[in-house]
This record gives sequence, structure tokens and C-alpha cells, in this order.
Amino acid sequence: MNSLTDEQLVTNLRHGMTDAFEELYNRYKRLIYTFCLRLSGNRFLAEDATHDSFLKMYQNIQTLDDTLAFRSWLYAIARNQVYKNLKKERSNGELDEDTAWSHDTPLTLTESKDTSTIVVHCIDGLKPEYKEVLILREYEQRTYAEIAAITGDTESSVKSRLFKARRALAEELGPYFS
Repeated sequence: MNSLTDEQLVTNLRHGMTDAFEELYNRYKRLIYTFCLRLSGNRFLAEDATHDSFLKMYQNIQTLDDTLAFRSWLYAIARNQVYKNLKKERSNGELDEDTAWSHDTPLTLTESKDTSTIVVHCIDGLKPEYKEVLILREYEQRTYAEIAAITGDTESSVKSRLFKARRALAEELGPYFS
């Protein structure tokens, strides 16, 4: 079954072929987990979100209108699961629009000299709505249209958030690499 496309697997799953679910799971579990982990910064939350994403995918496969959009649809489910789990962890659940950062900046980590550690910490420090577009574009190599489909935003909104995330990241990394 490895030679089947996502579209063929979705069609097979819709017709009750459970081995199609297993193949889709095996094909995407690492990608979805990595996305959830990067977005949440929490291994346990990422594991839960990944599991819940595949469960929701299985339960709602009949609602997918365009089988060609399966990948973006699955990422959108995972994104929503991460946000749902993050919201449970936050007491207020509100996002502050004035800043892109969710906590103290990495300048407080003066003991860290490793470049990748600094960059990862800076990315992790971004608020989820900025981090997600940066991860989807830079790590997952998604197009603006795909990111818009995943996030439920317009392409211009995606571009704007990506610009703000990149700018905030560059400003934060400036002292380390000037």
C-alpha cells in the first residue's frame, strides 16, 4: 500500500479500509508530532495533540471535501489541537497582540553559547500564532496558500504574521550575531 497517494488512501479509508488509516498514520505521524512539538514546545502536549489529531482525522474523514487538501487539513487539525491544549494550560487564554513574545527573551540566557540552542530558544519564545507561521514556512516548506488553509487565515494575514515573526526573531538574535 506504500505506493498509493494520499488521495487514494483517503478514498480507501472512506470506504472502510482501515489499513489505509494505518498507512496515513505511519506516513504523517512524525511530521505531525514534530509540528506539534515545535508549536507547543512541550513533548507531552505534542504527543497528546498528535494522538488527538489522528483520532479526529479518522472520525471526520467523511467531511473532507477535497482529498487533494488532505495534508493541509491534517495540519489544520493538529494546529487546532495544539491550541486547544495550550488554552487549557493558560489561565486567561488571551493573546497579547502588542508583542510577538510569550515569555522572557533569550538575552537572559547568557550561559548559552550554542548557536542552535539560541535560535531554537528564540523561536520557542515566540507566541504560538507567530511561531506556527514561521515553522510552517521555514521548517515545513509550506506555501503561503497552504499556511492560510492550515491556519484559517488569509494569505495577507499569513504574510503579515510571518514578517512580524521574522522581524522579532532578527531583533532578538541581533545581540548574539552582531
